[in-house]
Amino acid sequence: MVQVDSPQILLFTPTKVLSGSIFISTPEERLLDELNGDFSEESENRDEFLELTQVTILQPDSTKENVPLCHVNKTSIQMAAIADDNLNRGVGAKPDHNFYPFIKKEVIRVKIEMSGYRITGSMHRLSHQKVGHVLQERTKFMPLTHAEISSLTNDKRWYMPFVAVNKKQILFLYQ
Repeated sequence: MVQVDSPQILLFTPTKVLSGSIFISTPEERLLDELNGDFSEESENRDEFLELTQVTILQPDSTKENVPLCHVNKTSIQMAAIADDNLNRGVGAKPDHNFYPFIKKEVIRVKIEMSGYRITGSMHRLSHQKVGHVLQERTKFMPLTHAEISSLTNDKRWYMPFVAVNKKQILFLYQ
């Protein structure tokens, strides 16, 4: 497989924030695809870890450690954010893409509490879906856009155009 892209991302865990690049093998693949992985029975441990390169690990006391490679267990990731404003990924980002079938989604602002973080962002859902339906979908991570992430342990804030939130790490979500 030829590497097509190495987007910069931030991974938020209960104790650290990691910044680095991930391997994306095709222009159609997105961060959400990498995180949600394969739902097939044979995938078992294949998609359990996310590999980051050129990693900076931010400790709670604001000290930093740089490492060339880090494998992060996806279950420990509370959320993953794209550090770049250029979100043109996936099949819809191609210039000659046929936009059929386009599924219009409604945007609602939500607040999410997690261990150590509070997120305010835009959730995208189908017009007939309730927020609970989005939370019950089969995917492990759900997307939010235009997100503000606040640390509950210090004064750090991040403003991210896209965040993938690990649904199993959500303590509660409200509108």
